[in-house]
Amino acid sequence: MSERFHRILSYLLQPVVALGGAVVIAVVLIGMAWRTSTVLPVGQYVAVQTAPITAVGGANSELSFQVPGQIVAIPVKLGQIVGAGATLIALDQSALLATRAGAVANLEAAQARLAALRAGTRPEQLTIDETAVTQAEEALRGAIRSAYITADDAIHTKTDQFFLNPRTSSATLAFTFSDQTLQNTVQNERVALEAVLADWGSEVSATSFATQDPHASAAVAQTNLAQISAFLDTVASLLAESTPSATLPLTTLQGYQSAINTARLGVSGAANTITSATTALRSAEGVLTLAQAGPTTNDIAAAQAAVDAAQATLSGVDVSIRNAVLTAPVAGTVVTLNAHLGQTVVPGQVLVSIQSLGGSKEQALVVPTSSIMTDGGQSFVYVKRGTGAPVKTLVTTGLVSATGMTEIVSGLTSGQEVLSFGITTQ
Repeated sequence: MSERFHRILSYLLQPVVALGGAVVIAVVLIGMAWRTSTVLPVGQYVAVQTAPITAVGGANSELSFQVPGQIVAIPVKLGQIVGAGATLIALDQSALLATRAGAVANLEAAQARLAALRAGTRPEQLTIDETAVTQAEEALRGAIRSAYITADDAIHTKTDQFFLNPRTSSATLAFTFSDQTLQNTVQNERVALEAVLADWGSEVSATSFATQDPHASAAVAQTNLAQISAFLDTVASLLAESTPSATLPLTTLQGYQSAINTARLGVSGAANTITSATTALRSAEGVLTLAQAGPTTNDIAAAQAAVDAAQATLSGVDVSIRNAVLTAPVAGTVVTLNAHLGQTVVPGQVLVSIQSLGGSKEQALVVPTSSIMTDGGQSFVYVKRGTGAPVKTLVTTGLVSATGMTEIVSGLTSGQEVLSFGITTQ
């Protein structure tokens, strides 16, 4: 770290100045120096604690999603007063819900496997487990066939509407585009995909598909979907940069963009479904293998660990589902609302601001305000991790007191330690 940065930091960490009963802490400049330096500024660890907090009104909270997605609901309006926890914006959760269904199925399969081991293996159970594997194989093959149909529609229906000679080696865009390199990339990738779809279609329609190794078929399908998804992403970028013209009216361009967005979601959902079906098959195969081998103490311990892992996966999906809904961290007024239905958002994109009405809580999880950094509309702290480097951790903030403390709504637990950069009064 440069000598100049040390001098700036030493100045910023001088005793704070009281202004109108509030404590002014030079966090903004510290945050700027932090983000532009490869070395963390010197700070001290303080414990996350549970304590009362009181905040005066007027503080603004800029809110963004931690996950990408498409907006499907905006139940608030600019200027509306909302309560803490009120839903502000909701993203499409269909893919997450499908993933959750797979996670639930995996958890139930893991629990069933553990129960079977503890009960011991019977001939009847072996028959049941063999049937479960057969059914899981058929479910995976069904998911692969469905994925092919989705991919075929994404290219031959939704994309080819703005291509000339789309199924030939001379496929070209039906409109001109300023970036010739990007246009050539899209056209070349479209030509390459025709062979991919043809080979894939032959595979899934062949009689031998029913007896092929479903895991190998799933691997081929995921490779194809990844290639198609990358192509659709490139097409989406091209359409986003396209300018309406006499040959490409605005309504037509918007129709193309909507079709590609739908295609991208469909292909992503198909990939998730194959992943879930593959995991379910592996779980069923694991159950059968354990049943055939007979249980041991280690087998039972491993099965319990699988249950715990499946539960953790389900909990992680549930967190993602909760993160697909943006809620008000405090009661306040909606002073900024930069969102519309159908909009695709990315993590860190500030969509709404809430001006706090103030208030107090008898018990809240709090940290020094000087420990909170912001970047791209997201708030984060650095959490102590043993003797190693601190871990950058995203948090959602709530009430901000005039005494230099900030409520943490989510992201931390009591007893953790975070780096603080400044003097905070209690």
